Amino acid sequence: MLAAFIYWGLILINIAWLALSLYFSIFYLVRKENGNLWAFGLLNVLSAVVLWITMLVYHTWGWGITQYSSLIYLILGLLLGLTVLQAILGRESKDYKTT
Repeated sequence: MLAAFIYWGLILINIAWLALSLYFSIFYLVRKENGNLWAFGLLNVLSAVVLWITMLVYHTWGWGITQYSSLIYLILGLLLGLTVLQAILGRESKDYKTT
């Protein structure tokens, strides 16, 4: 029973993080502060690693909770896709000085 709570707790935490990351990405894009997206991209990667390790542990020891593992794959895909977008949009243009 505790294993199920941990499993679903980590899934819900990652869904909440995905929503917050998306919200703040849009917030910083609107304010033209694209450099802040790199921090969210790094945290998305860390979140995806934790979710991947969770999936690996639950599949390895087979506690019978992973019937919804396609949800984990969806969240992993969304996290990594958002990370790629944040990396692309987080680039700031270089100001070249002509002297």
